[in-house]
This record gives sequence, C-alpha cells and structure tokens, in this order.
Amino acid sequence: MSDQTTEATATEGADGTRPRSRRPLLFVGIAVLLVAAVVAAVLTFRAFGSSTPAEAVSATVPVKITVAHVPAKTTIGVIVTLGDGEGSEWNEAAQGALVAERRLALGGTDVALVTKNDGGTAAGGTAAVESLAKSGVAGIVVASSGSHVSGALTAAAAKGIPVVLPYAPAEKDSWSTAPAAGSISTAMTTALGDADAPLLVDLGGGAPAGLRVAHVLDGDDTADAAALATTVAERTGATSNEEDADADADAKTVTPDSDAVVVSGSAQRQGAFVAALQAENVTVPVVLTPDATSPAFGAALVEAGGSLSGAFRTVGVATDDARALASDAGGRAMSAFLGGVRVLAGDQDAENLTGDQPFSAVAGAADSRSHDAVIALVRAVGSARSVEPADVTDALATLDLDADAGIAGPALDFTRQQALGTPATVLAASAQQLGLRPASSASGDGTGSGTDAARTASLVWFDDSSTD
Repeated sequence: MSDQTTEATATEGADGTRPRSRRPLLFVGIAVLLVAAVVAAVLTFRAFGSSTPAEAVSATVPVKITVAHVPAKTTIGVIVTLGDGEGSEWNEAAQGALVAERRLALGGTDVALVTKNDGGTAAGGTAAVESLAKSGVAGIVVASSGSHVSGALTAAAAKGIPVVLPYAPAEKDSWSTAPAAGSISTAMTTALGDADAPLLVDLGGGAPAGLRVAHVLDGDDTADAAALATTVAERTGATSNEEDADADADAKTVTPDSDAVVVSGSAQRQGAFVAALQAENVTVPVVLTPDATSPAFGAALVEAGGSLSGAFRTVGVATDDARALASDAGGRAMSAFLGGVRVLAGDQDAENLTGDQPFSAVAGAADSRSHDAVIALVRAVGSARSVEPADVTDALATLDLDADAGIAGPALDFTRQQALGTPATVLAASAQQLGLRPASSASGDGTGSGTDAARTASLVWFDDSSTD
C-alpha cells in the first residue's frame, strides 16, 4: 500500500462466439404495440436524506423502430469481454444491443448482430475485428472498457470500420457515447461535497483524471478487501482505536486523516469492497467511479454479503430505468426501450448475444447504452444507403440523434468524437425495482457466475437531487 497526495489532472469463430441468426419473429403482431404504463403507483426515492416523488409515465412512442434505406442483410458487430478479464463487467449490459435488433425487426428493418469475444486483451480485440471484417459488418459496437480496447480500435481504424464505444473513451477513428472524463471528475468533486481530505482506494482503476484527493491506498489484484476496509475504517474514524489498543498492547493506533472515500476499479471489485466497507460501518461519503453503473456492481455487492440499500454514490448520465419516470420525450423513449426488453424477454426462443443463455436470463441487466450504439450505427447505414464501412463512417459523422431517432438515453452528436455532450451528474442508487422490466433469472446451466441472488441483484441509478 502507498500513501500520497495526488491530482490526476456469421459463423462460429475460434473464440466460441457465433452470429445471431435471423429466427422467425414470434412477436410480429406486436409491431404496432405501444408500451403501456406499468407502474401506476407513485414511487419515491430517498437519496441521502432527500425525497423526490415521481410517477412512471406512459410511452406514447411505439416499441418498433423503422429506419429507411437499410440494405438487406445488414450486419453489425458487437465485441464483448467474456470471463473475468478487463471489461467483462459490461458483458450483461451489452445485451441491450439485442433489444435494438428486435425493435428494428418489429419496424421492418432486418439487421443481424455478430458477436465476438476479445478475452480482455488487446490481441483478442484485434482478432475479433479481423473476424468481424471478414463477416462484412457495417460497423462495430465495442461493449467493453479498459486499456485493452485499443487493440480493437487500432484494427478497426486500419480497416476503416466505424466503432461506437458505449462504455469507454474514444480513440483513433471511433466515437464514444460514455461521459467525458472532464465531466466525470467535476461530478465526482460535487459528490464529495465539503470533504477536505478524500482517500482514494485504487482497486485497479487509477486516479480519476482531474480529481483532487489527499491520500491513496493501492489495492492491487491480491489485496484483501476486508483488510483494506479495516484500514479505511481506521483512517476515517469508523473504528475505536482506543479499544483496539486496550485489547492488544502492541496495537498501532491510527489517527483518522480522511473524511471521504473514493473507490476506483472494476465494477466487480468495487462491489465487493463496498460490502467490506459496510461490514466495517464506514459512514463517511463513499463515491464510486462510473464502473459502478454496470450491473456487475450490484451482483458483486450482494455476493460479498453487502446491502443494495447502502449510502453510496457514483457519477454518470441518465441512461437507467429511472429515466422512464420523466414526463418528457426522454422518459417516453426509455419507456419504449423497456417495452422492447419485455417483448424480447417474452420470446422463449430469444437468446443472449453469445447464444448460451436465454435472453430472459439477462433481461434485467440489458441496458440502453448498448442499445443506442446499435441504433446509431443502423441510422448511419440508412443515411448512407450502404453497408460499406467507409460510407457508414462518413454518414455517422453527420448524425445528431435524439429520442425521435429511437435512442433511449441522452442525445448523441456524432459530429464530435465525444458524441455524448450531456455532462455527468451525481447518481444515487435505489434497490427498489420499478417493475418496468422482467427480472433476470439464473440460467441454471452452469455458465453464470456467483449465486442466483447475486446474479439477479440490481440497482436503479438516478440523479441525486440532494447535491444540487
């Protein structure tokens, strides 16, 4: 551990993945379905002492999405990270891409997804792009994060294939729909409030760019979460050092020097560590990096024995289910997306991206960010009236999309490499489910990880009005 002051200014491939087949749609009759209001009661979130009632609104837009001039047999690539590698936290969130595929099919736009696994390595990303290029994809969604995605981005740029990254910053010839680094650090500073001496616990994510912290604890891959949490408890005054000293004359008294905690690392490690902090009764503000918005965070928290009702915050933009509670175009667009989730989950033949589980097993985690990435690429294909990657790239670079284009999250302006212009804000979590989507169920085939309770655990992230 180190202590320092810092300012961080459609054939199966060798990897076992396979393309999505164009199965007969069982729900063609739903093509004109409007999403009904699912939550009739008033739902109240309580975020760190604030209480803001909100009602779910009916969607007045259809589940189906129609994009004109999309050539037949258009194929979009999706790169995910399977297993425990870097970026694997987004594997289940990436299933939102399938919701886009189904909504487009309901609207008469036939698009197929081809999925490849990068294995969490740059070499794996390069191989995935090589394989997708041979499949003739018009564009690629890289649904992963971390330094290893550079392999896929370099390979795609060399082949002129446009790439959209819903969970990572853009590099080379690609577009990011994740929050910009500057807005993340600004939102995290807001989340820390009046804290004078934040303690960064680095679980592999590094120091968030531009965020000032007073102290750093390095938690490498072998670090014990419980031991780290004990140290944090001592340094934030959550433990009684006098009692420890009385019990052990040789015990070293630690003087508290930190009044807030920042946790940086993968969603899985953050979840396990927050559970350890809860066990130590740490009560100072705990601020997490945006990795915590991954469904893997809640699953890891529960699996480690923690509570989803804990007082912790992260930062990001409104891309979660709570957006459907807003009585505006964005709320209606999110309601339509969630309607698509329900339609696909109700199809007993629908499978996940890699075809090893039913979609219903991951329906609770499929998110709007991967969905919107697919919609953007297909919109570019329609605008170009071509599946040639160079044409799609040129068309994508002219698009400015909002709810009217079928995206469920904030507006995206692809005339800029940082397509998401909406700044990150402070997000609070609620364990109260909104009833807007079916809960995921464990597959029971041994392919999942963790307990059934952990796999079906989920949080709803929403804007924390107490920080305004």
